[in-house]
Amino acid sequence: MTELKPITALGRRSRASSPPTARKLFWRLVWLYQGGCGTAIVITLALVLFGLELELRQWLILIGMMPVVVAIYNLSDVYLIVRHYRPIDRALRALDRGETPPRPVIAEAVVRALNLPFYSFMRVTFLHGPMVSVMVCIALPFGNWAFDAGYQTWQVMVFAATALFFASPTHAIFEYFGVSRALVPTIVRLSEQLEGGLPPEYQQQLVAIRLKSKLLYLTIFVAALPLVFFAASIIFKVQRMFLLQGIDPTAAMMMPLYIWVTGVVCICMLGSVMMALLTAHEVSRSASRLIVGMQMVERGEFEDVKLEVVSTDEYADIFRGFQHMLEALREEQLILEVSSDLAGELKLEILIARIMRTTTELLNAERSTLFVYDRKTNELFSLFAEGDLVREIRLPADRGIAGAVFTSGIAENIVDPYRDPRFNPEVDKATGFVTRSILCQPIFDKYGGRIGVTQVLNKRETAAFSAKDEARLRAFSAQIAVCLENARLFDDVLNMKNYNESILKSTSNAVITFDEDQRIVTSNEAARTLMNAPDGLIGTSARDAFSGKNGWIAERLERTDRDREAYLAVDAELIGSDGEAASINLTAAPLVDANDAVIGSMLVMEDITSEKRVRSTMARYMSKEVADQLLEAGESELSGKDQTVSILFSDVRGFTTIAEKIGARETVTMLNSYFTEMVDVIFEHKGILDKYIGDAIMALFGAPFAGPNDADNAIATANKMLIELAALNLRRSAAGETPIDIGLGISTGNVIVGNIGSIKRMEYTVIGDSVNLASRLEGANKAYGSKILFSEFTHARLANPQLVREIDLIRVKGKDFPVGVYESLGYRAGEIDQGLGAMLEHYQQGFAAYRAMAWGDAEQAFLAALKAMPGDGPSSMYVERCRAFAAAPPPGDWDGIWTLTSK
Repeated sequence: MTELKPITALGRRSRASSPPTARKLFWRLVWLYQGGCGTAIVITLALVLFGLELELRQWLILIGMMPVVVAIYNLSDVYLIVRHYRPIDRALRALDRGETPPRPVIAEAVVRALNLPFYSFMRVTFLHGPMVSVMVCIALPFGNWAFDAGYQTWQVMVFAATALFFASPTHAIFEYFGVSRALVPTIVRLSEQLEGGLPPEYQQQLVAIRLKSKLLYLTIFVAALPLVFFAASIIFKVQRMFLLQGIDPTAAMMMPLYIWVTGVVCICMLGSVMMALLTAHEVSRSASRLIVGMQMVERGEFEDVKLEVVSTDEYADIFRGFQHMLEALREEQLILEVSSDLAGELKLEILIARIMRTTTELLNAERSTLFVYDRKTNELFSLFAEGDLVREIRLPADRGIAGAVFTSGIAENIVDPYRDPRFNPEVDKATGFVTRSILCQPIFDKYGGRIGVTQVLNKRETAAFSAKDEARLRAFSAQIAVCLENARLFDDVLNMKNYNESILKSTSNAVITFDEDQRIVTSNEAARTLMNAPDGLIGTSARDAFSGKNGWIAERLERTDRDREAYLAVDAELIGSDGEAASINLTAAPLVDANDAVIGSMLVMEDITSEKRVRSTMARYMSKEVADQLLEAGESELSGKDQTVSILFSDVRGFTTIAEKIGARETVTMLNSYFTEMVDVIFEHKGILDKYIGDAIMALFGAPFAGPNDADNAIATANKMLIELAALNLRRSAAGETPIDIGLGISTGNVIVGNIGSIKRMEYTVIGDSVNLASRLEGANKAYGSKILFSEFTHARLANPQLVREIDLIRVKGKDFPVGVYESLGYRAGEIDQGLGAMLEHYQQGFAAYRAMAWGDAEQAFLAALKAMPGDGPSSMYVERCRAFAAAPPPGDWDGIWTLTSK
């Protein structure tokens, strides 16, 4: 028995037509039973009319007794219908009330719904039919006794046999198929509530009725038994006709009729049974071939599967469709195998040659060429080997058929190239090659940009390439794009490596990088000089490189790896291998890859030995407010205390990419301009600049002194920063410079505030979970497509929250307890009447439905939000999440918490 799962297409239709409630379905089943009864009564009375020779008085008595008889046998049938329907009723009533029934209740209801047509068939065949016959044998003699109706014995027997052999099978078939159709929406509705499919112990309760059994039933009850009854009635009628004419036929006189009737009945019955068995065998044989083929496909044995079409029935169409599907799977497997072979090649000239050879074989062509787009020269080029040399072909990106396909982005299948004005026949004359047909397909990268063209020439064995060849080349071109992107990425990595090595060589600060095992990977000349180590200690562990008095550096590296946070030490002491001490500013930071996974760490050490350099460094790292307070109150005021503070983190998106693009000098200019604008906003809203962390800013609200509006000031600062950033980006765009994008995170809570550091260097800052949470929320903007995220603790302290929406209940990395997250949209206040208001309304509806696990309703609401405000990040994210939960629902005790696996 196969696993029962919801049928999505059928489910959509059933939802559209509103599946019946428990009450409606029950009455539908009752009316189906009554419809079968009515049909059976009509058939029975018609046969009685034609064969029983009833008089008018007998008909009137019969019709008068009929309601009583029908009511009596209806009681037993309705009782069994109620009994059989009870498990289905229990589950449907719970669903109608909006409740979720227990899994065993749903499973039992599904089993009963699937088995109910069979139960109905068995009830009519073995209870209803015999009971009707018995009632006839009771009612007609009662009519003779009570009303002197004059029913003869043969009339009673024929009436009962007619009901049993004619009417009952008709009723059984009618109710079987009627109940089957009526239960379809209900089965779909129940199965959608049955997560994980029907359990095995319930699958064993399903009654499977084979086609052979159905055909035998039809043969026996619809053909054979009525035929026997008909034959017996014919013999009886003939004898009765003789007797009415005063002739008493002997057995010898009737023997020819007996033999003839018996022979016809036996031959017809044998023929019906044989035809039913042969039909069932033929259908089963075809179905078995299809099942075996599907099992071989499931095992991956594509090459050994072949279903020959040897008939003209429906199975011929099924077999042909299966073979088409199989051929598509074979082609897909071939493309995947070829793509896997190509994926390991990163050298562009070798890769192009292999792609051209593979494309030629895949499409059974004579020749193929891969043209790659060169953005710098706006040309298409291809590489090929000629002896030991690698030659290059270049042509303008809009020239020839390849250029036309690249420019338009539309594939071309040209049957007669010489009649196409874009084709250059001089190339054929020069090479001696005759081009008969061309198939040209553009190649797109993952962003939809055109990166090249695949051109295939001369299909073998046929005059032109087919639509199937077009589809095959289109699919293969997608894999080619991946290989080309990998090769280009490899070149970019090499270029970046050389670029980074140049930066390390030219920088005056000491830079040392470590791998995941905290072993030194690279060190520049400045590091070797500062540490007095000519070999840079390459391959040495951090503990061995920084031991003794320098052991604190190794400890900070371990802390950086563990917490994935940058560490800054100002005016620290480094002892070189010659014993000389140097004062340094040290930064330890984790190194992460594109997937935000830690791949090592880095040390940057600035030699600040001279007193002037120390003072300059202090001025850069200490805010004016903290410095003034330190002068007025003394160091004791900043020695450390517990205080409620709102912490704001901001970070520039894609900073590394921007820095690589514009260079070091322009990067510094950009940061200075950006920091100037942002810090002014912080100071304007009574904030304290805690520190710069690369391109990030950390600001405090409520330190050194707490105020009633610290949380509001933090939110206002974040919104004003985005407004000022928009103005700054307008100026940058006007100057032809790259715009800047940032994300902000805010959290409020009790932290330790004070001077923290060594005796030589103190830093006024805050420490606590709220600091880490604010940093995590800043990073969480990437996942939600938002700009400003703040915690529920900040939201609780807002005096006047405006244009705020709840985003999620999340568990950030490193924390065990969930935190409510909100988004501030104050910087978009001018867009209320431009779709923002409608978007927030639809979003709130979708969020409520999402929390209620109504995935379909939530998805529609979020789609409406996106329609009102296209590009809304949280709405887009929830659409994807709702679809994922609809396909794989969470457990019933789902608490709505979303765990962030990255910072």
